[in-house]
Amino acid sequence: IYKGKRLSNWDCQLQTAVSDLEVSNETRQGHLWHIRYRCVDTPNESLVVATTRPETLLGDVAVAVHPDDARYQHLIGQSVHLPLTDRTLPIIADPEVDPEFGSGCVKITPAHDFNDYEVGERHDLEKINIFEADASLNDQVPETYRGLSREEARERVLIDLEKGNYLEKVEDHKLMVPRGDRSNSIIEPYLTDQWFVKIGPLAEPAITAVKDGRI
Repeated sequence: IYKGKRLSNWDCQLQTAVSDLEVSNETRQGHLWHIRYRCVDTPNESLVVATTRPETLLGDVAVAVHPDDARYQHLIGQSVHLPLTDRTLPIIADPEVDPEFGSGCVKITPAHDFNDYEVGERHDLEKINIFEADASLNDQVPETYRGLSREEARERVLIDLEKGNYLEKVEDHKLMVPRGDRSNSIIEPYLTDQWFVKIGPLAEPAITAVKDGRI
């Protein structure tokens, strides 16, 4: 038996986890926001990350680059300031980062992205959940954003990023939006308590009973 917190597809309207089969993906025109994360040790340098979900930066725990990307070799192991917060994040190297996409730098938010969750597991990173079950922001974020819906938080975060000169550019970008097939609500990757039972040892006595004629 396994018990632990893992990412699931979370329907914020029904407030329940749903299976992959209950999620439908729709293609939608959205945006890609390019955000500057300023380096701690070399303040004249910044890493620029591109994201379709700027509000989730409040749950970032690292910035990742490809280990063979010559542009960032000298920064691996150093830190960046997380915009709009008083936190710093490590710069890590991970082979899953595509150096050809955007700037080749990726924000890592293990509690709110399935790919980031796997990166977090490989690097033993903290998982910071910034949402309540209804997708409003919780007390893990700066006070000014607490209680906002995820839509309101995006608007406020973008305004503050622009004010702080963190927003480098915005591009049009087609993206896949997951929706629950019952509620049509946008599905949120969300940490939930999950239990998994190893079924093999439980099934074997039943299979044996069928084979030897008892059933």
